Amino acid sequence: MKEMDFDQVIKELLDELKLTKHNYDKKWRYYKGDHDILHKNIVSDPMKSDMRVYFNYCRKMVQNSVGYLLGKPVNYNSKTDNKEFLSILDYYFSQWEHNHNISLKIASSINGHAYEVNFINSEGDFQCVVYHPSEMIVLYDNTVENRICLAVRKYKIRFDKNEYIDVWDNTHYRNYRINGETFELLEEKQHLFSRCPVRELRNNDSRKSTFEDIMRIVDLYNAIHSASAQEIMDHRNAYLVFQNANIEVDEAKKMRDNGIIVLPNQQSKVYWLTKDINASFVKDELKMLQDEMYIQSQQVNLNENFQSNTSGVSIRLKLQELENQSAIAESHFDKVLKDRLRFFCEYIKMKKNKEFDYKDINITFTRNVPVDEVAIAQMVANLNGIVPHEDLLARLPFIANPSAAMEKLLKQNENSDISKKSKSDLVIIPANENSVEPTEF
Repeated sequence: MKEMDFDQVIKELLDELKLTKHNYDKKWRYYKGDHDILHKNIVSDPMKSDMRVYFNYCRKMVQNSVGYLLGKPVNYNSKTDNKEFLSILDYYFSQWEHNHNISLKIASSINGHAYEVNFINSEGDFQCVVYHPSEMIVLYDNTVENRICLAVRKYKIRFDKNEYIDVWDNTHYRNYRINGETFELLEEKQHLFSRCPVRELRNNDSRKSTFEDIMRIVDLYNAIHSASAQEIMDHRNAYLVFQNANIEVDEAKKMRDNGIIVLPNQQSKVYWLTKDINASFVKDELKMLQDEMYIQSQQVNLNENFQSNTSGVSIRLKLQELENQSAIAESHFDKVLKDRLRFFCEYIKMKKNKEFDYKDINITFTRNVPVDEVAIAQMVANLNGIVPHEDLLARLPFIANPSAAMEKLLKQNENSDISKKSKSDLVIIPANENSVEPTEF
């Protein structure tokens, strides 16, 4: 790609990023709780209360789905029982990967997709970072594999008026400062990986946000609650009636402002005319909207439908729709993790001159739901001798790294055998110096 063509592609990508940024920014606002209800002019009379309430179901849906899928760390197992590879993975990934995976999935759930970039940090270790599609845009190649060949990130630095862009391609990383319509190159270096170190995590096949289908329902739910709160605050369900009294509008306003009612004669009366509000109708409408939000997001209201003694199997049956959603999300996340492992193997070859095959690793996701540990322990005990021990350890919910747990178990057994053998060889010398025969156990 020629330099002129390269700059032109970057400009076109930045133009597209500008067009889509507003949509992503709105989703991020809703996730944080900055809903449209907080900015709309609902009340025209300045004397009336203007109470705004919002219910952040957008955040709730994201946290439910992400916690269900990634609340427990991802497990890695070797198909060839390569302990060295698993040990290296644990050493480099254990400090940051779990939190990073959650951040990546949250960004993907909010926006519909997100990007991950691997790099070598200041300590010389392999690491990854998350970028939202509101700040990064990518270009795919024309191959069957459909890989990312160019990624552009636009950003600003706090207390700096300039705008900057980071660019990754198949060979280099570049950093520019934007000067009008031109780019000033600040840094250029090879990124040490075989191709562009950027990958996309899709939330689903259509790249839709977890709460995109319920945003309008959330707006309506917020509006009904806000209107109800305003009715209560201002007594808007009642009108003040003057009977046998000819009161001008200006006089009525003065009475309201002063908090005093003056009647023209003794036959005059003042009373409240209340309007009937069907409270059950409002309640049913809110309940219907709430149920619809859970249905559209394929989740279950855990606060309402579960009891404390509900079994793990019953919970899984009620979470079937969420499980279906998570199965799709898991397939996309599995692809990202395997691509991450591929780059990690390149890093290990470069740093330690050791070659590992990323295809040797099996990735296991454990759903974050209550489980019957007694039943699982009984199942593991019954399968002892039929299924490999490491596979059985992987079934236990409190085992994060089955391979490491297996090594500890083997060392424990070795130490136990040594201890028994030492005890069997132990002799006691009698206190009598004349005795020459030791007592043996």
